[in-house]
Amino acid sequence: MLILVPWKPVVILFGFLAALVLFSYFGTALIQGKNPFAPYGDVANRVTFGQPAAHPAPGHKHTHKPNPAKSD
Repeated sequence: MLILVPWKPVVILFGFLAALVLFSYFGTALIQGKNPFAPYGDVANRVTFGQPAAHPAPGHKHTHKPNPAKSD
């Protein structure tokens, strides 16, 4: 018995899924601020030893001294 498979819808579905994966990869890379075309071992994505690690700046504490009492 010969089973016939309609290849055109299968190819269209496979192409749609491949495009969906690629668009989501490029979209996530751009949202995260990374270069989607840089290879994994590229210098663009590597942190060098002289470069400090990114961390939020500490909050500044403001101390207010009371004004000295004026003597008239």
